[in-house]
Amino acid sequence: MTDVLDPPVGEAAPTAHEVVTLENLRSVSSARTLGLGVTVLIFALIEILYFGFGTNRSDETTIRFDYNTATSVPALSTTMRVVVAVLGVLCVAGGIAVIVRRRVKVLGVLLVVAGGVLLAWVVALALHFNDSTGTLKTLTVPVAAAAWLIGGLSLIGGLYLVVSRSARASFPIFFTGTGLFILAFLIWLTRGSNVGTVPPLSLTETLTLTFIAATPLIYGSLSGVMCERSGVVNIAIEGQFMFGAMSSVIVANVIGPTTAGFATGTLVAAVIGGLLGCVLAYMALHYQANQIIVGVVIVAFCTAMVQFMMDQVLNNHQNLNQGIAALPIAIPGLSEIPFFGPILFDQTYFVYLAVVLVAIVNFMLFRTRAGLRVRSVGEKPKAAETVGISVTRTRYSMVILGGMVAGIGGAVFTIGIGIPMGVGITGGKGFVALAIMIVGRWRPWSALTAALLFGFTFALASQLNLYLNQLVIPSQLIQALPYIVTIAAVGGLVGRVRPPAADGIPYSRE
Repeated sequence: MTDVLDPPVGEAAPTAHEVVTLENLRSVSSARTLGLGVTVLIFALIEILYFGFGTNRSDETTIRFDYNTATSVPALSTTMRVVVAVLGVLCVAGGIAVIVRRRVKVLGVLLVVAGGVLLAWVVALALHFNDSTGTLKTLTVPVAAAAWLIGGLSLIGGLYLVVSRSARASFPIFFTGTGLFILAFLIWLTRGSNVGTVPPLSLTETLTLTFIAATPLIYGSLSGVMCERSGVVNIAIEGQFMFGAMSSVIVANVIGPTTAGFATGTLVAAVIGGLLGCVLAYMALHYQANQIIVGVVIVAFCTAMVQFMMDQVLNNHQNLNQGIAALPIAIPGLSEIPFFGPILFDQTYFVYLAVVLVAIVNFMLFRTRAGLRVRSVGEKPKAAETVGISVTRTRYSMVILGGMVAGIGGAVFTIGIGIPMGVGITGGKGFVALAIMIVGRWRPWSALTAALLFGFTFALASQLNLYLNQLVIPSQLIQALPYIVTIAAVGGLVGRVRPPAADGIPYSRE
């Protein structure tokens, strides 16, 4: 006799809803920690066996720390060294206390960084990192010994994760191991630089280029955060980049390479981006069109218009498309800090503005009543409407503001870097910015961190072109490295992420 609970012939048995329990979470966390630990162990084996034993023990690498304004270590008297060291310790201790108490994490991180810089200043003077003229010395390291040292540290970290399965330490050890692997790879790659066979390794230059490459990505990801937190998907960032780049270089060339020219060009790029955002908002909110399709159509329109303008206007009037770049603005005193100075405090106004906008948007979204309304519209628009919040008006404002931010990001490609406008100048970075937004879990500061990671891959790819003869992989794969990282991130390598509940869903009062 057939049991009444058995399903009919040919039909699958109903599956019970999966219940999330503490045991399930522990199992997933343990498996993830094991995977990260094994990855770090693989890094360690490559460092020890390939970079270490696979390299001649006589090979050495020269590392340079000078770049731009950071060419010397400012001298300090003995008394001032003690004062600076005490201030550094207090900043680090205060920052750690703020982070541990889960207060304002950004403030804690800034205090730790500031304290670390002050302590590094004192240590650099104590170890005589500068010569008699004050210029920073170069550092020559044996490649094999450095690989063995870094590989040993990675081996210890990987074994700890595999044995202990500590979820709390998994990501810190993994990211530290990844950073050490990149450092070991760069030291191995630039072997022979001590005798002038290849260019020396300049860490300061690479990290400075990281900020330059990450700047448009910061603007693009911030635009995506603003739009999607209100419930509208902005696929049109790539198109806003294109129009922002083209309009800014034309205006700046008409007015001239002056402060007024750069400011006006940036403002026009923001306005153009806002207008494209207005088109997206009108089609998505008024006609309730598919937001992704509308965004793709806007990108296609912008691509065609840029091609038309290049063929009919810019190629015939070269004076409108000359490469002019905004000069770096060195912050007095801070830009002279060795190593960190040119990276953080000797950049163009685009970099400073990007960080300021991240701070403002983060404060607005998570510390103000207006931000609470935006997030409520992105999560539960019907509930927000019942308490008197206009869903349409809120989404319109955020999409337009997000478009303006993306337009400024487009200006970075031309007047920020100093190259003429050309077809394909943005290189799909508008879509990379969306991936950064996902990696950053729709949070401005996290998106900034992810943008720097992606910016590092772009900077690394450009730097590796100097050492093609030393590589064992095709140069085309190097150029594709940032996009491989993008696919891995969107594919779930960063873990499960949850977008705003109403993201991309049309809203109607009926």
